[in-house]
Amino acid sequence: MINLTIRKNRRKKYAKSKLMADLLIRNAIFSEHDDAVTDEPFPITGRTQKMLSNPHFKRLLTKELLAAKNNISGVSALNLKKLYIQLNLDKDAEERLRNCKKWHIKAKAIQELGVMEQKEYLNKIYRCTNNKNELVRMEAQTTIVKLYGFEGLRFLDIISYQLTEWQQIKLLKELSQLPPENFSGIEKWLKSKNNSVIVFALKLARNYHRFELYEQVVECLTHEMENIRLETIYTLEKIYNADTANILLERYEHETLKNQKTIVNVLQNIASDENIPTLINFLEQGDNDLKRMIVRTVANINPASIFQLKELPEANSHPLSQIIKQIEGELI
Repeated sequence: MINLTIRKNRRKKYAKSKLMADLLIRNAIFSEHDDAVTDEPFPITGRTQKMLSNPHFKRLLTKELLAAKNNISGVSALNLKKLYIQLNLDKDAEERLRNCKKWHIKAKAIQELGVMEQKEYLNKIYRCTNNKNELVRMEAQTTIVKLYGFEGLRFLDIISYQLTEWQQIKLLKELSQLPPENFSGIEKWLKSKNNSVIVFALKLARNYHRFELYEQVVECLTHEMENIRLETIYTLEKIYNADTANILLERYEHETLKNQKTIVNVLQNIASDENIPTLINFLEQGDNDLKRMIVRTVANINPASIFQLKELPEANSHPLSQIIKQIEGELI
């Protein structure tokens, strides 16, 4: 019975606090101050001012402010940003970022400053882009890009920890929401000592069709890491020129099976008739799956080449005979 009463009282307090927070936010959103940069503060009742000393209320208010800010734009969003600063919530976030030892609280503070567009804390957030905790540095990197766009990618100059695949996806998603820019830095990142930075740089060159970086990208074909060479192959498909097919064919025999298959797939889109004889020669090696991919690529480059394949000595033997028949059926 006592527990029920306690829970009931807590629910009542929460409902009152939420109502007060919602009212404060609503008043800011629909404020008649069309100029959100005016120095005139939003009116705060004495009761609300008193409640701001309550950490539970302050956390609730901050949560509601962030949710509202994520869903509106224009003058209303600027009003929320102004209210956030007026209530010194930015100072609270900065204090948590600077002094809190718990990584999840530090990461949340970074996210909060990013949502509320607090660019004045750039240096403090930037220092966290190479934090030893993965979540903290991921949040810092994402926030820097959110606030500064392509310019924010300068943290790639200094990070020593690896960019995870998921983080790369997040960063590319943030960048995709911005107008494309002819930003600089990729040529430097392609030579980074951090292998994940090289991979990300290749993705940037690919996504933004940076043809002027072609030679630097080609150099990555001889990198010791298989995944970097793989990303290089994918990137060359998007920024290829007349020499690319030959370059990939020259690289083919030095590659792992995985990368050989990728080269064969890429050549479907960039190779020409003159590359067909070299591809056919590769049928002498590799597993059946690779042979099938080679035959399919040759047929896609020029459907008439299927007759050339049929004239091969091994064309009447397993598995090539079945493979040719299968690919020929796909062309019908």
